[in-house]
Amino acid sequence: MSQPMTPSFDDVRRVLHDHLVHEILLRPEPLGPDTDLFEAGFDSLSLTRVLVFVEDRFGLRIPDEEVVVDELSTLERMARFVTVRIEAAAVSAGGRR
Repeated sequence: MSQPMTPSFDDVRRVLHDHLVHEILLRPEPLGPDTDLFEAGFDSLSLTRVLVFVEDRFGLRIPDEEVVVDELSTLERMARFVTVRIEAAAVSAGGRR
């Protein structure tokens, strides 16, 4: 049986966008990739909720010391942060890209 494919950056960004808009920020309008999340209503509790979602959804463990707010301040940066960790986990597990 083959291993599941690692989600692409675009897939990660879409999943994060939908979660942020519908579950965290509760906004009717979409987020731009470079919208400052904290100016849009994101806070430390929101960050915790998103990190728990990411860990559950993508099967990751993100140590607190790896969480840098500047790397999570926009959808684009957050998607890159998550994608890098997904790819690293896939490589260490011997998964396909």
